[in-house]
Amino acid sequence: GRLLMKDKITCFKLNWYDCGLCCADQMVQEEITVYRNNNLMVFKELNGYGVICSCEIIHIERDKVAKFFDFLEKTCDEWESDYKVEVCDGSEWKVRMWHSSHKVKTVCGTVEYPPNGKKIEKHLRSFVVDAKSLIEPKLFGCS
Repeated sequence: GRLLMKDKITCFKLNWYDCGLCCADQMVQEEITVYRNNNLMVFKELNGYGVICSCEIIHIERDKVAKFFDFLEKTCDEWESDYKVEVCDGSEWKVRMWHSSHKVKTVCGTVEYPPNGKKIEKHLRSFVVDAKSLIEPKLFGCS
């Protein structure tokens, strides 16, 4: 018989976009990517042209990365694909999760967190604090 491996999330990406009125030169997008196998978080800020204005690579302890992805696997299966609420505040977020089966789950929203979104933010913020980084990510931008 074939050995069936559990489908695991291998990469988590959270993008935050400022969709308000601003100049294309300004920072209007933030991207946080956490890689399971590399124990890394990559933080990027981009302007309206999609050009990277700043980038920081944060190394994360292996057990913290494992806990984060275990948490995602337990909680994100029930997520809907759309948590957008009609608002004029002009920001939105998008989460993409890549799986070992090559499936990609995409979820978007505006001013409301997805289920357990605050706990996901807590994990991500702890990676930043542990690395003694000075970045202040917007994450879901809901707070």
